[in-house]
Amino acid sequence: MLLFLPIVWWMAIQTHRLGHSWGDDFALYLRQARSLLDGNVGQVIADNHFNVDNAAKPGFSPYVYPWGWPMLLAPFVRLFGIDYARLKLVEVAALCGFLWVFHEVIRARMPRWVAFGVVVSLGTTLAYLVHTDHLISELPYMLVVAITFWWLDRCRHLRRLDQASQRRLVVLGLLAVAVFNVRREGLAIVAAIAAVQLLDLRGHWRTADRRRVATPYVTFVLGVIGFQLLVPSSLVPSYDEAGLHQTWKKLQGPFREAFGDQLGLPGLHGVALLVIFLLVVAGVIVRLWRAPKQDLPLFVFAVGSMTIAGMIPALSDRYLLAVTPFALYFAVQALAAIPLPRHAGRWVAVAALAVLTALHLPDVTDAIDAASSSRDKGQIIDGPEAPYVQPAWEAIRTLTHQDDVVAFQKVRALTFYTDRRGVQSSDLAIVQQRADFFMMRRDSTFSQPLVSTREGESMGWTVAWQDDNWVLWRIVPPSP
Repeated sequence: MLLFLPIVWWMAIQTHRLGHSWGDDFALYLRQARSLLDGNVGQVIADNHFNVDNAAKPGFSPYVYPWGWPMLLAPFVRLFGIDYARLKLVEVAALCGFLWVFHEVIRARMPRWVAFGVVVSLGTTLAYLVHTDHLISELPYMLVVAITFWWLDRCRHLRRLDQASQRRLVVLGLLAVAVFNVRREGLAIVAAIAAVQLLDLRGHWRTADRRRVATPYVTFVLGVIGFQLLVPSSLVPSYDEAGLHQTWKKLQGPFREAFGDQLGLPGLHGVALLVIFLLVVAGVIVRLWRAPKQDLPLFVFAVGSMTIAGMIPALSDRYLLAVTPFALYFAVQALAAIPLPRHAGRWVAVAALAVLTALHLPDVTDAIDAASSSRDKGQIIDGPEAPYVQPAWEAIRTLTHQDDVVAFQKVRALTFYTDRRGVQSSDLAIVQQRADFFMMRRDSTFSQPLVSTREGESMGWTVAWQDDNWVLWRIVPPSP
């Protein structure tokens, strides 16, 4: 691992491009991180509250994200400012940290070379490497989850969980708080701890130390309450049309595609997908039969995290990033359990992992070459740091008042770069009713109405500023 992780670090950095993409979850995370330094947490919450409530789809974003990732980012924001190249190193560190700790977790459950093969396959998969190019919370979430499982194993070493020391159980509860406060689907970690205890307490209910049984949960509840008192966020984020039906819908398509990509097998479908799925199921059955106390918590967490994350209406492959490593682990356990002479099943598993790694390495090489070429040319990825966007930000900061509301295609990025509240909508009527200005990107209908000069003039709008890429409309409200 000491030799492998520097390779992962180098590969991840080589996939990075200059700037940051338009997906503006990162903008709210960075605003929250900066608010911890500036002492204006309430202002950030109020601004995003306004942005969300005045959008065409009010449930497109929570009012505020859990504070775990912003807290981790905050010291680096203080140290480096908004320097994306340096801040992305925190994501790289999170990936490497996850691989290290996840290896420790599965090394206790499978032979050494098989465990190492699992980690090598994950660490050289393009989906995980390129994710370090985005300042969002999935990789830190994976790291804290792995640390929690590692600590859970330490608490149960040679004994039942209720026989661990009070101090260790308090730490376990605090780690669950950390998981929950990085991503809300981390609530599944509490169910994983409960699954361990249910197995441990079979036949020992009368002799169990009830206080120690309750310690992780009491610590979790008190820790969550304390977190809420210090930096409030929604405990149960509300999204329009959210529910279990969304998880089921994603399992029919988007999650299948995401699973293939995160295995390093883009386009996986048909018989190949079915074979891997059956391997995962077989691995779950084998491990829950042979070592339920070790692997039931892993299974419960993976299913729970996937289910909760899938309930969000938004379609994003990254919601499955924390689940795929556990699926791969169970599939490899199925291969290793094949009844062959001299325990040769483990070497079948190692060989399969070597083939899988070999298959997806060419994609990694191509991505590194493309990113390196882009950096060498000084090209900045299409996003809020791109050169063509800078005049638009400057125009908004110069020509609008602090209290003005600006319609824009990515409202959280707008607020991050200009300190203006905004409206995000493709509905012309909503833009006209709720905004004072409209920064319109020419020739685009993405998250905005496209207004021609004639249409604008007919509504009484005036052009406050324009260039080849943007038009800043001054909006006249519609007549009552």
